[in-house]
Amino acid sequence: MNNIVNISEFRNNISDYINRVIYNKDTFLLKKGKSIVAKVLIYREEKENISKDKIKKFAGILNDVEAKNLKKQMKKFRKNFKLLT
Repeated sequence: MNNIVNISEFRNNISDYINRVIYNKDTFLLKKGKSIVAKVLIYREEKENISKDKIKKFAGILNDVEAKNLKKQMKKFRKNFKLLT
């Protein structure tokens, strides 16, 4: 649910609003004058996860055996790769 809050009200009670965001997962739209200027919501960090789907996305459509083989070959290539100077 988006609650519209005047920015000065938010500033005066920031800890209350932040707690509501953290514990109740509330979101707030901050209003300055007649305009909405910001949205306050909980931050969720996305963890990068290497999965079969990610390999397939970059390598094309492969079956599981082909994806595993490609991954194995790339690891081998990276291990043996040396820069020529």
